[in-house]
Amino acid sequence: MAASDLAVLADVKTWLAGSSGIGTTDDALLARLITDVSGAIAAYLGRPSLTPRAYSERLDGNGRTRLFLPHYPVLQVSSLVIDAIAVAASAPPAAGAAPPRGYLLEVWDGLPPGRPQALDLFALAFREGRQNVAVAYQAGYAVENEAASVPAAPGPYYNVSAAAPFGPWASDAGVTYAGGAALAAVAGTPGAGQYNVSAGTYTFAASDAGAAVLISYGFIPAAINNACIEWVAERYRYRTRIGQSAQTVAGQMTASYSLKDIPDFIRASLDPYRRVALG
Repeated sequence: MAASDLAVLADVKTWLAGSSGIGTTDDALLARLITDVSGAIAAYLGRPSLTPRAYSERLDGNGRTRLFLPHYPVLQVSSLVIDAIAVAASAPPAAGAAPPRGYLLEVWDGLPPGRPQALDLFALAFREGRQNVAVAYQAGYAVENEAASVPAAPGPYYNVSAAAPFGPWASDAGVTYAGGAALAAVAGTPGAGQYNVSAGTYTFAASDAGAAVLISYGFIPAAINNACIEWVAERYRYRTRIGQSAQTVAGQMTASYSLKDIPDFIRASLDPYRRVALG
């Protein structure tokens, strides 16, 4: 499975099994189709990544106090430099008071598909210029600080599954105790203050049984995940009717097929997630 895949093999096979069933013979073919279709979806959406990743970009100053960041949803801004001068973060304005000098990110509401978010300046402006605004930020679909409790039942290790309310788990973004201290991610058996994660299941040591934790993780929006599964299934079935737009069965029934580059039902699912180009 490629890191950029937007669906997993098991889900594609489950979708296909509803019609004629499918074994393991074509697993390699389906895996390749998942990677190919995932790349096509990313290109159509204009998004280099759906899960959280860091961006470091130079943008053109517009002479105004508001600038929209190209990638979204934005989770945090780590630095802003205008004309080689570092700008500090501001704080949300208090009632009846002007915000402190600095920048303030428009907060994402946590719901997909999201929209471009504004970076606002107070007592400053994005001075006009070419590539004179340098901004570093993190963007991607994520659930942050999902509350969970490590099971207290006896056992050598304790598992917690991410709730993933908006789409399947895709990447780990850290775990902390409810009090704020961070746990360390490990590849092997976790000890006290450590965790191991695989496919959205977080494993903790017995010493952390009963602990309240906050889990953060990236996810693939359900609409995009489903679109990938259905498009892969469509391409897989296409190999039995290459180039055919219709087929007559037993001289009585005619089946019609779409030969469009992206099936209409797939495009309808993807369009709300296409990255908006801002001037």
